[in-house]
Amino acid sequence: MQKKTTIQIILLILLALLIYLTFNIFYVTDNIKSSSNKNVPVNNEINSDQSEDGKDIIENIKYISNNTKGDVYEILADYGEVSIEDPDLMFLTNVRGNVLFKDKEKIQLISKFAYFNSRTFETTFINEVKVSRKDEIITADKLYLVLEDKQNLSKKDSNKEENILRMSNNVHFKKPGYSLKADIFEINLITKNSKIYMNNKIKKVTGMTVIE
Repeated sequence: MQKKTTIQIILLILLALLIYLTFNIFYVTDNIKSSSNKNVPVNNEINSDQSEDGKDIIENIKYISNNTKGDVYEILADYGEVSIEDPDLMFLTNVRGNVLFKDKEKIQLISKFAYFNSRTFETTFINEVKVSRKDEIITADKLYLVLEDKQNLSKKDSNKEENILRMSNNVHFKKPGYSLKADIFEINLITKNSKIYMNNKIKKVTGMTVIE
């Protein structure tokens, strides 16, 4: 009888040990795997939240990229709303941008909002857009900026624009001594050459002398 009781106790201990090991190996390991598979944005001082429609809201955004010449493009925003359809796309609020050329020249960009692709850095600034370059101030309703797609350098598309900054809609160009109004203002980010023109070739850019 005592031998039978001893065997039963041993069997109960083995059963308890088996349950414990099963819980730790399968349940805990699965939790660790699921938590480690989550993508975390690589940004400084990010606080995330959710909007009422379920979209992720990120605070204090800063992204930095560069082209093959070594020029740096950085974009900062107070808030970013991540697209549900495409996690690379974000809608930014209170946006500041800088294009820092290798030769120390700088272009500063400001807008109320922007659509931003965190993979390609393709950015469309909208609402109260302002660009500062040396002694030039340019304002417009919209600004499109794109660098080169470094992830597809071996598959160049000749029709795809790269390293371009284009402002459109109500463009006002101001420089000491004069100001211009036009439809489009462009800067080539490689040559740093700029041009200002109208969509309709018949129309002309209007200008006026400014006495300060």
